[in-house]
Parts: sequence; structure tokens; C-alpha cells
Amino acid sequence: MRAASNLHETTLREHFSRARAARDGAARDPQSAADRFAIRRWQQERLATTHADLLAADETAPAAHFFLVELYTTDDLAQRDADIERVIRILVKFLPDRALSTLAAALEMDALAERLDARLASALRARMPGGAALTIDAERYAQAYRAMGEHDERLRQIALTSEIGTALDRLARMPLLRRLLRLMRGPAHAAGVGALHDFLERGYAAFAHMRDGKAFVRLITERERREHERLIGGGDG
Repeated sequence: MRAASNLHETTLREHFSRARAARDGAARDPQSAADRFAIRRWQQERLATTHADLLAADETAPAAHFFLVELYTTDDLAQRDADIERVIRILVKFLPDRALSTLAAALEMDALAERLDARLASALRARMPGGAALTIDAERYAQAYRAMGEHDERLRQIALTSEIGTALDRLARMPLLRRLLRLMRGPAHAAGVGALHDFLERGYAAFAHMRDGKAFVRLITERERREHERLIGGGDG
């Protein structure tokens, strides 16, 4: 039991450390920080266009917003990072293996997104005059996407999206978890981890709002795979 707990903690910390190190590194360099923000803003806008119907529909809007805005955010994550670092050891002791696996997948996706965004920024920056603000349009983005390669990692990113969404949908069918999250709201804020708790509660509520979360996750991932194939195939649409 202790060995399994240590393994979970090691895995969580490895993924978390990679993501946080990438964010901290970008934040230290103004141009890197601006490039990261520009890429994330562009990709958020692309995601919002691709999944506009899901964002507009009453049933899927909360989950679509959670996936497209909160899981892939342009916000400052310093507070959420601090919260996670503070409670990893506690989470490992009290969460079941299935929940820990879901958290590990979320942290892996976060770290992978940061690494791929940094590679994409380098590919875009190589086509820009030195010091100029990063200009992104569909053609430049597609060219950089192909130039950076990492196709297996992009597919892994999509697979993690499916894994996390499926797990959230399963957790959302557990009424006791809703009550537990509500009861923990006050203590979590008092303990200084309110940002993390609110993030978890919004994710739970978003999936509990849907009748068929599996269909939602399947649609998101199918569209993202098609977009990936379009980009590596050289299409501009």
C-alpha cells in the first residue's frame, strides 16, 4: 500500500513539476510569455470555432466551457499550481486509485500542452522578424504545426482529453461526491486551497449537467483528431 502511494505521488509530482517549470520558464522571459499567451489565445479561439455548437447548447455549454477555457486556459495559474503542490501528498493518501489516475492524466496533459506550445512557439518564432510580436493566422499556424512534428505527442494529448472526460463523466454520476465537494468548500478555502477546490467543483458540475457525457467526449475527441489530420495533411481550411 505504501509503495503504491509513493508511486502515485512520484508520478503526480513529475507531471506537475514539468508543467510548472515550463510556465515559470516562459514567465521569466517577456517574449516567451507573450508568445505563450498568443498561442493559447489563438488555440482557444480555434477550439471555440470548432466546437461552437457545444458551447451554444444548454446541455453541453458548461462542459464545453470547462474543457475549452478552464483546462486550456490563458489565465495565470500560479495560485492553482501552489494549491496543487501543497496538497499532492494529502490527495495520495485519501483519494482512490481511479481518482488518482484521473488526476495524473490531467497533470500529464497540462505538462504535455505546455511542452507542445513551447515547441510551436519556437516554430512560429523562426518565421518572424527578431523581436516582433508573434503574428498567428491559419496558414502560419498550420505550417508551424507541421514543422514541429511531435505527431504522436499530439495524438497522446487527444487521448488524454478522452481519458479525462470519460473519468469526469463517471465521477459526475456519483451523487455523494457532489455533497462531499459542497461540504469541503468552506474548509478548502480556509486551508488556502480554494482555487483548486473551485476548479474541481466546476468540472464536476459541468459533467453532472449533461445526460450523455460519453457522447460529448467522443464528439470532442473525434473533431480534434480530424483537425490534427487536416493540419498534418497540409489543409488550410
